Amino acid sequence: MRILQFIGMGWAFGSVHSELTRYLHQRGIVSDMLDWSKAYPRSDMDMMKEYYDYFYGIPGETWPLTDNYGIPHDKIVVVAHGDYDLHHAITARPPEEMDRFAEYAVVSEFLRDLSIAMGIKRIPKVVKLGVNHRRFFRPVADELRVVGYGGSMHRADHQGIDLKRGHLAKEAAEAAGLVFSPAGQFHYLAMPHYYGSVQAVLVTSIKEGFGLPALEAAAAGRLVISTPVGEFPRQAALGAGLTAPLDDEAFKEFAIERLTYYKNNPGAYKEYCYEIQESAKKLDWEFVIDDWVELFARRI
Repeated sequence: MRILQFIGMGWAFGSVHSELTRYLHQRGIVSDMLDWSKAYPRSDMDMMKEYYDYFYGIPGETWPLTDNYGIPHDKIVVVAHGDYDLHHAITARPPEEMDRFAEYAVVSEFLRDLSIAMGIKRIPKVVKLGVNHRRFFRPVADELRVVGYGGSMHRADHQGIDLKRGHLAKEAAEAAGLVFSPAGQFHYLAMPHYYGSVQAVLVTSIKEGFGLPALEAAAAGRLVISTPVGEFPRQAALGAGLTAPLDDEAFKEFAIERLTYYKNNPGAYKEYCYEIQESAKKLDWEFVIDDWVELFARRI
């Protein structure tokens, strides 16, 4: 089987899909990536159309394939990674387009339920994301000094509500007497080193399609404190992080208390980070890649 991923190459899409490519190759599937931000000669795309069994894309972002390059919908598998993907698909594309794709999936139950609530008639399959545990592995730190934050500090939805609330992470870290060091817009290949430069990572989001920073930070053996969004409840249930309340003030109170405790108790901090890192092994791509293989192989 041969698959061409038509996606963005930056973080976090670049991180997710470069790993997906590697793990698909391990399952005997040819998988390549094509940057959706560039234009390609129609002659090149015609040859790719004949070579690849499927194109992989994001709902709402496959229009260059269908509209410009003549790739038929039944050769395209789409997977939504966030709520934006779903909103964009139903506002910018024909309403019946979802039914025309070869397969339609999402990366979490939250997005599956959101898809249904938004009136998309086709019920998506759920394919989980994983983490390359070996790539993000770092020695556990001796003490807690620097608090990290792995996503956008602020992102407003269509109602103007800040979905990220990064200011809560900054306020909690500084109130606990710790340095706050957000990742900003680092390239995804720099992120493993970034996680090694901090000793904890906070996630303050109101909602997430999946939530990669918490997953990657756990694999790096960092203290992870997150709101119960995206896939974090499953991650926390495996022992790979602490679940904080969603309310603004309650989150800060919880995070300050836990950060202060682990700052003042380095032995307990190291022990818990070892537990987090060990638990994160259960979240490796190895445990979810077969669902992706089945997604592509279903119609071959």
